[in-house]
Amino acid sequence: MAEPEDLLSKADALMARHRPPPPADEPYAGIPVLDEVVTLPAQSDALLTELAGPAPLDEEQIEALAASIRASLLAALRPEIDTLIEERLKQGLAPRVERIIDDLRGDLQLIAREILRDAINTAVEQALERRKSDGAVF
Repeated sequence: MAEPEDLLSKADALMARHRPPPPADEPYAGIPVLDEVVTLPAQSDALLTELAGPAPLDEEQIEALAASIRASLLAALRPEIDTLIEERLKQGLAPRVERIIDDLRGDLQLIAREILRDAINTAVEQALERRKSDGAVF
């Protein structure tokens, strides 16, 4: 069976053979021209709007579209955002963490010295008490 386009082209060729040729002085005489004004009925506005595109979105549809756009943008930008955050943290956070650790180290050393001093003092006092109680002479 022949394709529809094939049949149409054959029908056009057959009709062209039986159509008289246009006069030489008017080469465009066979082309139809609209020369009268047409007023469209009121119903045609709705049809034109329908054919031209969708109706404007309501508030709920706009919010849904905005949420969808936000989600897709965040998904697309997430790797770049993560990289930027990591770089900023390395630049800004690392020196602060080092400073905090140094401060903690100093505080811990002071606390450890106090504990050790107190332990030594207690041990020496206990030793002196034992010697006094034993009657040892210094």
